[in-house]
Amino acid sequence: MSKKIAFKLRQWHKWLSLAIGGQVLLWLASGVYMVVVDLDFIHGDHLVTNMTEIIEADDEPAVTFAEIVSEYPDATSITLANWVGRPVYRVTSDEGLKLVDAGSGVVLSPIQESDAIAVARFHYTRDNEVRSATLLEDKADAPSEIQSRPLPLWRIDFDDPGSTAFYVSPSDGSLVTRRHTYWRLFDFAWMLHIMDYEERADVNNPLLRIAAGLGLLLSLVGMCLLFFSFRRRGQIAS
Repeated sequence: MSKKIAFKLRQWHKWLSLAIGGQVLLWLASGVYMVVVDLDFIHGDHLVTNMTEIIEADDEPAVTFAEIVSEYPDATSITLANWVGRPVYRVTSDEGLKLVDAGSGVVLSPIQESDAIAVARFHYTRDNEVRSATLLEDKADAPSEIQSRPLPLWRIDFDDPGSTAFYVSPSDGSLVTRRHTYWRLFDFAWMLHIMDYEERADVNNPLLRIAAGLGLLLSLVGMCLLFFSFRRRGQIAS
């Protein structure tokens, strides 16, 4: 009877291995990449600088805060910031976000290509040239690497070995995010790991549940086979 059970378990183990073995290998390979490569490096922290917008206490902008409040009475938020080395106000209202020059009161947004490139260069730590600048307005044309971030966004591509791309907001001129080859590899590994091949974000999707269940079943069957193997050896020894 035990031989018959062991035979059935071997059959199940074989077919389960064929069904889930490839995915287990992908889990291991993607997991190794995600834990071996430093996360700060993946985030691109080595590519950016000047991320702190410092305003000195004695820096008095030509256009005062009171004048901005008077100009934009419906504003829900007004922030004085250092933008590419110059003082600006970021004004938020029901109309959206505006970038206002604190020296002249002129509305700078939406920023144009030259300004978007200037922002990217201001935050970029290297000396590589800008390869291209693209205004992304349609979600269908936007790369998946910006995920759910709202459009429009300027994409500034640098001519460097990591194919670095900086994404700049036309509304407030801020650096929204950065991407490079190793981040893209990490994102691909993450997709394989969680088995979400569309949004790459759902860690509780049905496909992953099924694969995890089959993987658990494969382990349990393997443990049962191990039990029968030790039992058989014990019988032979006796």
